[in-house]
Amino acid sequence: GQWCTRVPLICFGTVEWHLPDRCLRQFGREQCIPLEVPESQRAFHGRDGRQGTRDWPTKLKEFITIWENRQLHDIVTPNQVGRMGYHDPYLDRYRQTSVRYMTPEGAADGALGDGIERIKDMTTGRTELGNEDVSFIR
Repeated sequence: GQWCTRVPLICFGTVEWHLPDRCLRQFGREQCIPLEVPESQRAFHGRDGRQGTRDWPTKLKEFITIWENRQLHDIVTPNQVGRMGYHDPYLDRYRQTSVRYMTPEGAADGALGDGIERIKDMTTGRTELGNEDVSFIR
């Protein structure tokens, strides 16, 4: 459906991006790593259209073209089946780039879960054991 189309929403001089690839799991879809909005396309985010030019079709031609070809910008992922694995590419990226915990208790629980997953990786041969890993296990 159109809810799953990654397009700019345009209102006079304001352009806001509809970015469904950032919340696919909420709709029962497999979560992919979201694409970044190109720097050139951030220029009109939150602009106030009351001043300056009123020639929006010319000024926003790039965004209008994307909107007119919106069927080319559908985010297509399969339905999510079961839980995401600990090493799902999205979760690996999320752990590297996001603030994961809001409370000390949440951080403690997360650190425990991460430690268990790390030990599991070491014991199943997913990662090679080094001196640091052996110390971690002890």
